Amino acid sequence: MTRKRIFSNIAWMFVERVIVTLAVLASNIYVVRSLGVSKFGELSYLLAILGLVVVAADFGLRRVLLVSFGRSASGALVSATLLLKTVVAVLLGVACYVAFLQSGDAGFLAMVLFCVFAPLEVYAFVMQAELRNDLLAKIRTGLALAGAGARVWLCLEGMGSVNVLLFTYVVQSVLLTLAAWAWTASDKKTWHVSFRHFSRVWRLSKIVFSKSIYFFFSMLIIQAHYRVDQIMISKIAGSDELGIYSAAYKLVEQLLMIPAIISAVLLPQMALNRKNRELTKNRLSMIYGTTMLASIAVAVPLMLMADPLVRLAFGAEFSAAGGVLFYLMLGVPFLFLANMSGLYFTVFGQERQALIRNVAGLAVNVALNLYMIPRYGATGAALSTVASYFMVAIGAELIFWTRFREHLGIKWAALRNLFGNTYYKDLIYVLRGR
Repeated sequence: MTRKRIFSNIAWMFVERVIVTLAVLASNIYVVRSLGVSKFGELSYLLAILGLVVVAADFGLRRVLLVSFGRSASGALVSATLLLKTVVAVLLGVACYVAFLQSGDAGFLAMVLFCVFAPLEVYAFVMQAELRNDLLAKIRTGLALAGAGARVWLCLEGMGSVNVLLFTYVVQSVLLTLAAWAWTASDKKTWHVSFRHFSRVWRLSKIVFSKSIYFFFSMLIIQAHYRVDQIMISKIAGSDELGIYSAAYKLVEQLLMIPAIISAVLLPQMALNRKNRELTKNRLSMIYGTTMLASIAVAVPLMLMADPLVRLAFGAEFSAAGGVLFYLMLGVPFLFLANMSGLYFTVFGQERQALIRNVAGLAVNVALNLYMIPRYGATGAALSTVASYFMVAIGAELIFWTRFREHLGIKWAALRNLFGNTYYKDLIYVLRGR
């Protein structure tokens, strides 16, 4: 049953990603054309901040719950996670409201709305832990299609202002959490959320907090890494350059969800078998190898078609985004590998090591952006991003090789055995949970 669930979850994740990518890409093309370079730059700036709020609201709790769920204390674990999520959401909501009062930008009010419903995301975590990603994929796909259609309609009707479009992204996220809560609440289950024994939940919440804090900082740094280039372009080079960069990035970011989706599906099963370290390392090397091969197969064609693809999608106004897309695609293999290798740090409890490499990547990105953006604008930011992706995937581990010796060995085995005779046969065994 577990094998069937894993295959079903992965299949649905890929189907969802293909459908969502095509739908969101089509709507993004129309939205970009409708807003123009400058307005699209403003929207991208707010979306970058929203991305940081979403990660902060997660607080690393997703990974803790995915690894620990399924034991006798599952009900107390979910209750403790819900308590922590509520505290974090309240603090974030207050911060977003203060930002609204200071800036007068209504986009921050949309972020307050997200924070109000953020605690219910715990139920989506549970669905992932129970290997019901297939159901989540169906819900997400429906909401993504509805959101994409709504944005196109708003632009057609002349109501597609920056803040209104931002609001559609927030509503899409809120509806997903409500759907997960409704489905989980109506489902028969062996665990229940309860605060009747609050002292026990409080003690467990402190344990969960101690485990989640490293995941939180790592995830926050990763998202800052993804978003800092857009924020820095906005502040250094202005909305026009940000619009150029974001148009290219919109064609890339949907691809970046693929390794995150696969790792979320594989994590619970990998965690169950982590006591057999050698077996887990062998499985990770197979997964890394497949990640390298798939990312190169995706990146090379898009690099070759970058300029005509951008001109066809966005028009001559965004022609400069072709070169930006070319350079961004150079970093996709490194980014895929960096995301998938998060499995190693989670399964083996190496959160501090993950933090080191993520901090190194962010530092490289910020430092290079400060030098490159004033001189080369969006193209400079793209080159800085590629260098920082390399730092996270490989560079930091080479610099601090004594800390990452085992992980480097797994990656070397993945590269060496990529075209081995038994490679794909063994990979199937991994996905089946053997």
